[in-house]
Amino acid sequence: MKPKKLLLILTGIIALMALIFFVGKKIKRSIEENIHREWVAGLDHSASKNVQILKDTIHIPYLDIKRTLALYLPEGYDQDTVEYPVLYFLDGQSLFDQKIKEGTEWEVDEVLDSVAVAQGKNAIVIGIYNADDRLVEYKPFPSDRIYSDKVVHGDKHADWIVKDLKPWIDERFRTKKDPASTIIGGASLAGLMSYYMLMTYPETFGAAIVFSPSFWVHEQVYNLHETNDSLKSQRIYFDAGELETPTVESVYKMEEILLKAGMKREQIKTDIEPGEGHWHATWVKGFKKAYPWILPAPN
Repeated sequence: MKPKKLLLILTGIIALMALIFFVGKKIKRSIEENIHREWVAGLDHSASKNVQILKDTIHIPYLDIKRTLALYLPEGYDQDTVEYPVLYFLDGQSLFDQKIKEGTEWEVDEVLDSVAVAQGKNAIVIGIYNADDRLVEYKPFPSDRIYSDKVVHGDKHADWIVKDLKPWIDERFRTKKDPASTIIGGASLAGLMSYYMLMTYPETFGAAIVFSPSFWVHEQVYNLHETNDSLKSQRIYFDAGELETPTVESVYKMEEILLKAGMKREQIKTDIEPGEGHWHATWVKGFKKAYPWILPAPN
């Protein structure tokens, strides 16, 4: 067989194999997506009766879109006149309902209900749904690590939460408005954002729940505390999975920086979940411990 003809045959075989491979991947992905859709369709809604979904309810000017909120009001809210602390949580669709989350939800409502009964502590929770592109919305500054950023607007999102969303919530619900009663929380990139907002807006937030934070985004995150005059009155709960080694190291590094800057040991709580990694099961465990610790005592 002539070399030219052999080359054509080999080229054809390779092209056919590549086609089979890519078609096979597409079919496999389609099957997996169908299985997932059927599985989600079979899930029951798991949110408690104290949870409401406020769909497309508040405008974000810099994006010119409306954003959905998940709202938790304490049991008996309609029958009392009490003002409550507020926990603002990023990735709000992950908090309450396995069907909305399409899998593992954080069981936040179950934790709040149980703590209310056991300790008499209550709070309003505002779950802020995230944008489709979390990498843009949840980075307060660009990064050239892992992902190369051209545009991020985490700083604008934080500013919107403080200047637009919080006043909107305060006008409509009975909230305690002081920083000690205003908590921000999130995981991964949202954990980074929560830390950023605590340091950048100390006149608004007095505490933060910071799970598996993406401190890798930029080294300047380790300097944010330098302009925070309220550091000695704030509280932070760090949590991460034992298996996410670089994140654990960054959390301990941040803890050491804050202690050297003047925070007291009792202001910082750090938990590392044994055998867990960078996934929702870690944060479910973390929230069960973080919430009763971070919430101010009832008065």
